[in-house]
Amino acid sequence: MKFVLVALFSYLIGSIPFSYIIAKVFFKKDIRSMGSGNPGTTNVFRNFGALAGCFCLFLDMAKGLVAVYFSMFFLGEKYALTALIFVVLGHIFSIFLKFKGGKGVATSAGALFAYDLRVFLCLLILFLIVFLLTRTVSKASLSASLLAPFISYYFQGLSAFTLIILFVAITIIIEHRSNIIRIKNHEEKKMF
Repeated sequence: MKFVLVALFSYLIGSIPFSYIIAKVFFKKDIRSMGSGNPGTTNVFRNFGALAGCFCLFLDMAKGLVAVYFSMFFLGEKYALTALIFVVLGHIFSIFLKFKGGKGVATSAGALFAYDLRVFLCLLILFLIVFLLTRTVSKASLSASLLAPFISYYFQGLSAFTLIILFVAITIIIEHRSNIIRIKNHEEKKMF
């Protein structure tokens, strides 16, 4: 029963569409009708600037951190892993946006920060290096997602955590399929 409650709690937290809320409350716009149409942090950055984008990034990361940290603190590691999966799924398939949402990168980052800081820091460094070299968020996100299971394996071996990271990474890569096509066709937009 606890697993079900943690999964539901985490999914609902993950489902809170902060990019949509920020766009509606502060700019009176529907983020889904702008730019890429994706209700995620990158689209907020592109359409409303760095301040709104950083605010959205912080809130999306906080969702993952809160769900995993509180599950770990009050219930233990197994429940934290459940929270990690469902908070990311909530972000990607938000019940408040007809089961559509962002691509899961920021929320995954927050969840990793709470669960294993070593894995988070390695992936953050990788993300920043690729982003600074390419100026493309999707390339940085895909690079971090591809290497996440290997970095997790390095620190934790073939554990439940590593298998969950593999699942989350595959889900994020699938969510980036339109970006992959644009990258292949040299049509992906740079951030600056």
